[in-house]
Amino acid sequence: MNLPKLEIRLTKNQQNLLLLGWFIVVLNFIIVAIFYTELPNKIPSHFNFKGEIDGYGSKDSIWTFPVLTLIIYLFLNLVIKKVKPWNMNYPVSLSKRNAPELYKISLRMLVYLSLAISIMLTPILIEIIAQAYGLSFSFNFTIITAFIVAFVTITPLYYIFKMYQIPR
Repeated sequence: MNLPKLEIRLTKNQQNLLLLGWFIVVLNFIIVAIFYTELPNKIPSHFNFKGEIDGYGSKDSIWTFPVLTLIIYLFLNLVIKKVKPWNMNYPVSLSKRNAPELYKISLRMLVYLSLAISIMLTPILIEIIAQAYGLSFSFNFTIITAFIVAFVTITPLYYIFKMYQIPR
């Protein structure tokens, strides 16, 4: 099928959201760097659904969070900036009439998902560092996990629903 090849640019707001995501990724590295040398050799590495520590790891494992966030965020930013919208999959048929709006919606969805992913590991990282020092912010890991799963699931569903509302 010959899909409309339209260049859709990020809005200023979307560009700012991506910059905010990069700031959060860098902030995670800064947080770890600030506290790393003073962390005990054994730190919490896993929590059960009640928020209780049920696993420990070396303090080097704390770098997993910012590195994982960086890799995922970098990948999503590459998709946002390099993959052309006509190469993406859509739940509805594309036409010259609806393509501009569908392309904008898919781009918006990717921007919000990438921002959410840059944010989602930060509370866990902070809680691990706090508990390693014998403190706790009492983040409820069940709620955090449920929120992350819900957001990453509901956001695409919301935008898919929006795509179905566009006239073909």
